[in-house]
Amino acid sequence: MPSLSFDQAYAEDRVLEDGTVVHLRLIQPDDKALMLEAWERLSPESRYRRFFSAKTALTPDELRYLTELDHVSHLAIGASCERDGRTVALGVARFIRLVDRPEVADAAITVVDDAQRLGLGRLLLQRLIAAAAERGIERFTCDVLATNDAMRGLLHSIAPDAIERPDGTTITIEMPLAGAVIEPDLVDRKSPVYRLLALIGRGLNAARTTFLDPPSDRPHGGR
Repeated sequence: MPSLSFDQAYAEDRVLEDGTVVHLRLIQPDDKALMLEAWERLSPESRYRRFFSAKTALTPDELRYLTELDHVSHLAIGASCERDGRTVALGVARFIRLVDRPEVADAAITVVDDAQRLGLGRLLLQRLIAAAAERGIERFTCDVLATNDAMRGLLHSIAPDAIERPDGTTITIEMPLAGAVIEPDLVDRKSPVYRLLALIGRGLNAARTTFLDPPSDRPHGGR
């Protein structure tokens, strides 16, 4: 895998709408306890929106699946902050590449209730788009409840060309990553992440040329 902006060294701090400083990085195997603590802070409604069922617990196998990732076909970006001297998880965005359509990936975002409506979901989705694009993924599919207007609105605001396919109580939204709407205030303009997102906004071919086939002297991770 060529040098990437979203690799094991990726780390970024941003400020949410309420002034909370949020730390972004890739999910690691030792994040199981952090993820379990975040799960306990999700309301039943938020759990249902994520899993489409009244799920009450995460099994050890599920925790392994959610944290032990290759970050190529299954990647997750976690968001956390510091509260009272300890790290607290706030949200996760992940994609899982489809086996039969490797240019497409299922995507999902989860934000704990006390961090919702602060811009974190939008921030995580934009970073997930960038990480997917530099790995050759061209489209996301997102399954959402038909009643989840907030998530549907978020997806359409970032991908105006997204297509909805209703299926009973759920909707599958397929969104192209090329031409994604990028808000400058969500990105440090001096970072390689901003450069990647800007290229995605112009089209995936430019992003692929720059990030999938980087010059041999480009520093690891774009730093």
